[in-house]
Amino acid sequence: MDYLLNRRSVRKYDLSKKISNEDLIELCKYGEAAPSARRQKGREYIIVNEQEIINKLSLISKGSMILSECNTLIAVIGKDPKCLSTPHMQPLDLSAATENILLAATKKGYGSCWIGVYPLEERINPCNEILGINDNRFVFSLIALGIPLNDDSFYDANKLDMNDIHFNRG
Repeated sequence: MDYLLNRRSVRKYDLSKKISNEDLIELCKYGEAAPSARRQKGREYIIVNEQEIINKLSLISKGSMILSECNTLIAVIGKDPKCLSTPHMQPLDLSAATENILLAATKKGYGSCWIGVYPLEERINPCNEILGINDNRFVFSLIALGIPLNDDSFYDANKLDMNDIHFNRG
């Protein structure tokens, strides 16, 4: 399970190489395998590999600028919260799906970076417009994907500070 420790945000990709559609669909399957409250099926995925769309999304925020360094992304979409049994849990469900995609990408040797969109309306609205999202659905996150430009993109780092572990009380 080293891929859990080796996962990191990759921001530069080899634009001459592409991830296969089969692998992108598989990454979405891993996203959908994430837990969700009451199995409410509140997620959708948009695979984006058209550079013109990616470039537009790269202009949404300072954090999204790294999209101009990738040629593929997956947008994690929240379905209309009014149609869900526990809408207040949807952000957790969408976060779990996003993290599953990040980890699966690392396991497959792909670089990835989570670009936060939700809950910022100034990011959600333009992303929705660019991706043609309506009907009270919304872009939750964008995941930049690709073949890392650098061979040393993944590493095993001890990120845990033992002072942050407590037993029984904080």
